[in-house]
Amino acid sequence: MSDIKNEAKADASGDKLDAIMSLLGKVIIRQDEMEAKSNLPAKSLEDASGKSDAEKEEEAKKDAEEEKMRKDAKAKKDDDAMADEAKALEEKAKMDAEGKKEGEFGAIKFDEDKEEEDAKNDAAFADCQAKADSVYSAFGKSAPRAMSGENLTAYRKRMVRGLQAHSDEMKNVNINLIKDDAMLDVVENRVYSDALTASRGTSSFAKGQLVEIKKVDQAGRTVTEFRGDMAAWLDDFKAPTQRVIRFNTENVKR
Repeated sequence: MSDIKNEAKADASGDKLDAIMSLLGKVIIRQDEMEAKSNLPAKSLEDASGKSDAEKEEEAKKDAEEEKMRKDAKAKKDDDAMADEAKALEEKAKMDAEGKKEGEFGAIKFDEDKEEEDAKNDAAFADCQAKADSVYSAFGKSAPRAMSGENLTAYRKRMVRGLQAHSDEMKNVNINLIKDDAMLDVVENRVYSDALTASRGTSSFAKGQLVEIKKVDQAGRTVTEFRGDMAAWLDDFKAPTQRVIRFNTENVKR
């Protein structure tokens, strides 16, 4: 009797164990299925947005093309701006070199201020040359013109140096060290005055030198004068030098 009960218990325990193992097997299978699903690639047809891979690829391609167009347009705009700026600078430099400036509405016209300044500068050089020439002509010379690139102050100093030797008071003055225009005026006027005074004598000319000087009188006539050593032309008309050796008195003896 007891053996029958034990067998019945054993059968019941075996059934429960089989049921538990069966359930455990189902759980393991379910877990494997879930893991397999998690490792699958993304949906190839549709995603959460409802767009296919082909549509998304086409959209990305379109966005890339639009971005490239925007970058190209910006680069072209920057290049055009740089080209316009370079052209404007070149035109301005050319106008400055030609003494021009940009007028109203972009019209080009000559710089009247610069023209007026150049005219005054030319007039100042002409006055300086005329003043110096009036003294140089007293020595049969002409005042040289200004050299290229020489400013007015340098030109005046050069003219004064050419006559400085005729002024005892100013002949040792270093003209190049004069920085003040007022001081240059004093030295210039004194040198020119002393040079004119010296030109009236013969000591300013070398021996045997006769200088032709042309002047214009108040009536507008050209008057020619000669200064220097008069022997330069007078000696041609002189008889040879003779000396008395003795007086012949024989013809007066009786």
